[in-house]
Amino acid sequence: MQVILEVDQSKGSTLQQQVFQQIRGHILEGRLRSGDPVPASRELSQQLGVSRNTVVIAYDRLLSEGYLESKASVGTFVSSALPEKAMNTTSQPIALLPDETTTSVNVLAEEPKVNHSVVSPNKGASQSDYWVGRSDPKTFPTKEWRRILDLKVRYANTQISQYSDPQGVLAFRQAISDHLGPARGVSAKPEEIVCTNGSQGALALIARAFSKRFKTLVHEDPCYSGAISVFGNSGYKLLGVPVDNDGLVVERLPKTRNALIYVTPSHQYPTGVTLSLKRRFELLEWAEKTDSVILEDDYNGDFRYEGAPLTALHGLDRRGSVIYIGTFSKSFGPSLRLGYLACERQLAATLGRWQGILSNGLPWLEQAAMAEFVSNGGFRRHLRRIRTIYMDRRNVLMDALHSAFPNAELHGLRGGMHISARLPDVDVKAAQSALSNLGIGVYRVQDCGAYCSRSLKGFDDVLIFGYAAVGENEIERTVSALADFAEGRLR
Repeated sequence: MQVILEVDQSKGSTLQQQVFQQIRGHILEGRLRSGDPVPASRELSQQLGVSRNTVVIAYDRLLSEGYLESKASVGTFVSSALPEKAMNTTSQPIALLPDETTTSVNVLAEEPKVNHSVVSPNKGASQSDYWVGRSDPKTFPTKEWRRILDLKVRYANTQISQYSDPQGVLAFRQAISDHLGPARGVSAKPEEIVCTNGSQGALALIARAFSKRFKTLVHEDPCYSGAISVFGNSGYKLLGVPVDNDGLVVERLPKTRNALIYVTPSHQYPTGVTLSLKRRFELLEWAEKTDSVILEDDYNGDFRYEGAPLTALHGLDRRGSVIYIGTFSKSFGPSLRLGYLACERQLAATLGRWQGILSNGLPWLEQAAMAEFVSNGGFRRHLRRIRTIYMDRRNVLMDALHSAFPNAELHGLRGGMHISARLPDVDVKAAQSALSNLGIGVYRVQDCGAYCSRSLKGFDDVLIFGYAAVGENEIERTVSALADFAEGRLR
């Protein structure tokens, strides 16, 4: 029997690999069926003009993988054990959502009810992109991090060949504990810390672990869309509470009991305001009266430029009603996915067991390396350096906006990596489009990774500037272009 094959000496793959792949393709696509004979190795080698050994090696692999079978004194055939019906069924793409022309037979998963994206829509397209949460890659301590990784891998011993504690590598939890005390006023021992896949992983872990006790998530409005996405898609009822210049308006909190409440008190997302000390105590009182649990996302808590940081809610809590959520995403690198939560010891142990069920914990290497980086003082030095860089960029942006727009209302100046700017009499949506044509990506509250309820008013003239990854000259160019638009010189 002759089989149509073709080999090419100039291809990157070997001749025996080409013979193997083409015969296997004939079998998988049904051109060679179970029981069909294949040419003898001598015959096929003459047909292709290759050595017999080339064909023998290809046949040996096809035999070992079960595509062919050899019958003594008879010849070589396509295996009779192959499941032809399954192999030759016409493949159909898996439908994620039913449409008007198909049934839902192939639906394996439904689309999220609330979407969330951390990727800038202008990624790679804008010369100056003010997407919130971007750190400057040029500030990453590449040499020191590479040295630590190399050290950890070299002396990994058995660590890399076994699972780590799902609650987190002990040395990493100790390093987090040592950092949180002086930096954020959070007194948490290593056994009170659970390491997570960023803050998003902490939220997902909490949503799953508390799903039978709590049915409601109270949240700031506007707020971080990642939290809304996790809890909204986990079946929680969502109740928004407005934010003003002092943060969450505590007096507008609902009467509901047994709720989770998600807040970003250090640098509210996305407005940038800080929750006042008075309201912090009022929020703790509300949680106690309603048997509720506060989820404190210490967003941008590592960056403070004016005055001492307010003590975290967790540091003021006396009854264990606050779960503190932190991350190294903004201060070090979001792609490393190093986050954590701190809470009462027994709860931390329970959440650690849930972590084991859901994911068996985080990769060991990144945890071990970050533990070393924190404990040897490298992280402290890194933070000090980038705080200075980011503060200088904040100052340039703040001064430029005040100069170009004297009546602008700026929030988030005391810390963080972004500010919000209310620009009266400026059509910010049109300005966004005009600046985009110049390679500048600026964002409204509605499209910067934030969630806004349909009833939310008062943010139509606000732009959000994530300035950490934008150079000072580009910041000045941006504000100049924005001023040109406001004066009618740019369309």
